[in-house]
Amino acid sequence: MRPHRGRLPWIVGVAILLLVSAAHAQVDPHKRTNLEAGIEAPFRGNAPLDGYVFLYVNRPDFPSTDWYSRVIIAPTYVTGEIVRDFAGHAFGLGIDGGEFQNSVYDYRSGLLDKAESFQGGGAGATLSYYWRQLKIGGVVPVEGMLRFRPQYVSYDTGSETSSNFALPGDTGIYAFRAGVRVGGMPPELFPKEALEVSAYHEARYRDSSGQFGLPNRQQFTDHFTQATWGRAGAILPVWLDHTISLFITGGVAEKSDTLSVFRLGGPFRFRAELPLVLHGYNINEVYAKSFGLINLSYRLQPIRELDWLGLQFSADYARVDFPSDHTLPHHNLPALGADIVAQMGKAGLLVLGYGYGFDAPRPRQSGAQEAHIMFEKKF
Repeated sequence: MRPHRGRLPWIVGVAILLLVSAAHAQVDPHKRTNLEAGIEAPFRGNAPLDGYVFLYVNRPDFPSTDWYSRVIIAPTYVTGEIVRDFAGHAFGLGIDGGEFQNSVYDYRSGLLDKAESFQGGGAGATLSYYWRQLKIGGVVPVEGMLRFRPQYVSYDTGSETSSNFALPGDTGIYAFRAGVRVGGMPPELFPKEALEVSAYHEARYRDSSGQFGLPNRQQFTDHFTQATWGRAGAILPVWLDHTISLFITGGVAEKSDTLSVFRLGGPFRFRAELPLVLHGYNINEVYAKSFGLINLSYRLQPIRELDWLGLQFSADYARVDFPSDHTLPHHNLPALGADIVAQMGKAGLLVLGYGYGFDAPRPRQSGAQEAHIMFEKKF
C-alpha cells in the first residue's frame, strides 16, 4: 500500500475495534442486540484517547432452525459468522474486514513511540467446527473448536510515522486454532453469573517475513509463530446485590515475533479477542512473551434505596516475561480500579471509572493513572 500521511487515529480520537470474542469464540444461543462503547484517557504520558464502539447482533434460529447468525458492525470494521448445527456438530463460515484492526501502536518504557507506530487494515474469512454435545450437570456447556482463518493484511504509515521507518510487508496470514471451553462469558458489561475454563493453541503462518522498523532499531516478523493461552474463573453472587468476579489468565508466545506477542493493559473487556485487563496502564502498553494475570473485582449496591447505582472495585496483578526489545522496569505489575455504575432504564448502563497502575513507567516517576467511560444499551 502506498504510504499515506493524512490519517492519524491516535490523535483523531477513538481507535475503533470490536468484540472479536463474541464473533470468534463460541456459539451464542441467546438473541441479542447490544450497543457497546468505551473511551479511555491517561492522566500522564503521551498515550492518546483510545476505545471502541460497535453494534453486536446475534440471532439463534436464523435464517431457520439450527442456524446461528451474528454480526458486529463498527464505523470502520464489519465481521460476521453464520453457523449450522447438526446435532451437536456445528460448522461456521465467517468474514471480516476494514481499517485499523491490524494497526500497531508501539510503546517503549510507557511512552507511545509515534515514529514507530503505523496503521494496518485488511480482510479475512473463518471456517470453523464446533463440538457441542456435552453439558456438565445438564447446565454448563462444553464446546470444542477448530478454526482456520486466512486473511490479508496491508500496512500504511500515519502522519507521525518516521520517514525512515520501513513498514512490514503486506502479507497473507494463515492461522489455525484449536481449543476447548467450559461455560463462557456473556457479551455484556456486567454479567450476574458466569463460569469459564478454556484453553487454546494457535499456529500462524505469514507469507511475507523479514525486517521492519527504523534503521538503527530493526524489528522482525517470522514466517511461523504460535501461542498458547488459557483462562479460568467465575462471576458469582455473594449475598444480596453483591457480586464477586475472579479470573486467572495465562499465556505463552515464546515462538512469536513483535507483531504476534500478547499485549496487556487498559480497563476494557471488549477491546480485544483476549481481554488482558490491567487498570491504569495504557491499552496494549505491555508486551509479553509469557504472562500470568489475575483479575479480581467486587461489585455492590452501596445504597439499597438507590437501586440504579452500583460500585465496582478491581484489583489486577500480572507477572510478565517481556520480549527483548519491549521491556519494562518491573516484571510484577499490580493495579487497582474503581467504577461507578449507573443503570439507565431497564436496558442501559453508564460506567465512570478510574485505574491506577503501580509500576507503570511514566515521565519523572512511576505509576500511571487513567479515566474511562463505558456505555451499554440492550435493544
